[in-house]
Amino acid sequence: MNQTYFFGALAFFIAAPLAIAGDESTQMTPALDEYCLVAQRIVTRTEQPANLVIQETFDGFVKSKATIPEGDDPVPEIQQYNWSDEAGLVVGVSCKLKSADHLNLVYGEGTAGPDGACQDMNRYVFESLRIPGDLQAYDSVVFDPTEQPQTRGKPPTPGGPGPQWLQSYVATAIDDDGALVIRTKGFTVDFLDPRFAKAPARFRGVHYCHFIAPDHLRAVVTGDAEPGVEIGREVDLSRYQPTPDAK
Repeated sequence: MNQTYFFGALAFFIAAPLAIAGDESTQMTPALDEYCLVAQRIVTRTEQPANLVIQETFDGFVKSKATIPEGDDPVPEIQQYNWSDEAGLVVGVSCKLKSADHLNLVYGEGTAGPDGACQDMNRYVFESLRIPGDLQAYDSVVFDPTEQPQTRGKPPTPGGPGPQWLQSYVATAIDDDGALVIRTKGFTVDFLDPRFAKAPARFRGVHYCHFIAPDHLRAVVTGDAEPGVEIGREVDLSRYQPTPDAK
């Protein structure tokens, strides 16, 4: 069963204020059941409330979309999937977020943006962990700026960047200088991009990201877990053909 959470102004911000710009004095490490809500705020620079659906199965996550429903007072719905290792420990989190331009279109200019990078959230989580230098197993932690597949300019079709984004990739590695490298994958399809004006609404106005789970990031940085974790899975497109009336 999916779990739904509401990210309201009084539900989380007062109890645990977050810093979009990276003020360590106010950064709280996000709990797993709120992870993508925090990612929505950090990556798209918004305080717009949202509903979070945590998908318990990979199939459910593949079929899910980040949407803004119709109505007088719509609340965005975003999606989350947790990746676990063989021991059942969560090592990664994937989020289907709304893009800044769609939030601004529906809720007013200045609601969000500009869209940042998926690595903004990984950096935020790393800083929130506040791991003392003498406990870090590496001289430096590098956040790879490359986010593949590249985002703006590829059509948001069922065979496009979504399935590519879901394909497995190595999320942590050691470079030639001995630094710990944190990698991510993400893509954005702006809702108002004229190239995609005829695409179904469910494929537009989205920002998808893969992240390292906080506890696993801590374990890798401190040397309690080995780098090399993989996040993602191959998608069988034949199983996810949209229905004729899908919008």
